[in-house]
Amino acid sequence: MIRIFQQDETAVRKVRDIDSFSDTERTLWVDLQNPSREETKSVEDKFDVNFQSQQEQAEIESSSRYIEEDDFLIANSNFLIPDKEHMYVTVPVSFMLKDDTLFTYRNADLRSFADTVKKIKSRRSVFNDGAQILITIFESRIDHDADLIEMVSQEIKAINRKLDLDAALDREMLLKINDYQELTMSIRENVVDKQRVISAMIRSDGWFTNDEQQRLRTLIKDINSLIDHTNFIFERLEFLQNTFLGLIDLEQNRIVKIFTVVSLVFLPPTLLASIWGMNFTNMPELSWQFGYPLALTSIVLSSLVTLWIFRRKNWL
Repeated sequence: MIRIFQQDETAVRKVRDIDSFSDTERTLWVDLQNPSREETKSVEDKFDVNFQSQQEQAEIESSSRYIEEDDFLIANSNFLIPDKEHMYVTVPVSFMLKDDTLFTYRNADLRSFADTVKKIKSRRSVFNDGAQILITIFESRIDHDADLIEMVSQEIKAINRKLDLDAALDREMLLKINDYQELTMSIRENVVDKQRVISAMIRSDGWFTNDEQQRLRTLIKDINSLIDHTNFIFERLEFLQNTFLGLIDLEQNRIVKIFTVVSLVFLPPTLLASIWGMNFTNMPELSWQFGYPLALTSIVLSSLVTLWIFRRKNWL
C-alpha cells in the first residue's frame, strides 16, 4: 500500500494512485506499508530514491541506524506492536528525508502513523515539510510508549494486590510476572533505540530548523523520563517476583511443618507399640488383666502429651 500526502494552496490531500501522480515537488510524505516489489520500484523511480533492504533496516549498528548525506537522511527505528502470542513484538521502520519529503517504509499497521495522519488532516497549516511529520511520528510513538509503561504499572499493582489478598499461589501468576519483565525490557530497548536516533537527528547539520531542534530536545527529555520509569518498573517486578517466591517458600515450609508435626506426634506411640510388640517369653505385660487397655491409654496419652508440648512452645 502506498499513501502520498501532497500539499496544495489550501490543504494536504492524500493520493493512492502513484501511476497517475506526477507533481513530486509539493509532496510532504510518501508512506509505504507492506509494499510489493512493484510498488517499491515505482516510488524509487518516481522520486529518485533507494530504499534499504529489510535486513539493512533491522541492523543494530549505529552506522546503520542513522545515515546522513548531503542530499538525504535515513533513520531506522523499532516500533512495538501488539501480538497475540507474545503480547508485543518489535518491527523495524525506516525513515528517509529527501528534498523536504519524508519517505517511510514499514511492514505493519502502526497506531502512531494513524495518529499522525489525523493530525495532518486537523492541522494542515502546521505541516510544511517532511521533517515536521517525522518528528510528529516520533512524538506520537513516545506517547504510546508512555501509555504502555503506564499499563504495565497498573498490571503490576493488580498482581501485587492479588499477592496480598489471595493465598492461592499458582504457576500462571509467576509466568505473568515474567511476561511483564520481558515486555518492560522490550519497551526499554525500543525507547533507547529512539534515543540514539533522535540524538543523532539533533546533531544533524541543516536538516532541522531551530523550532524542530527544540522539539527533538523535548523528546529526549521525555525519553529519559521513560527510561527512568522502566528502571523503576524493573525494580518493582523484581521485588514482586521475590515476594512471590518468598510466599511459595513459606507455603512449602508450612506443608513440611505439618508433616513434621504429624511424624513427631506418632513417634512416641510407635515406640511403645514397637516395645510391646516384641515376641519375648518374659514380658509381664502380656499376662496383665488390663494390659491391653493400659497400652492403648499409654499410646493416646503419649500423642496428647507431644501435642501439648508443641502448643506450649508455639510450634503449632
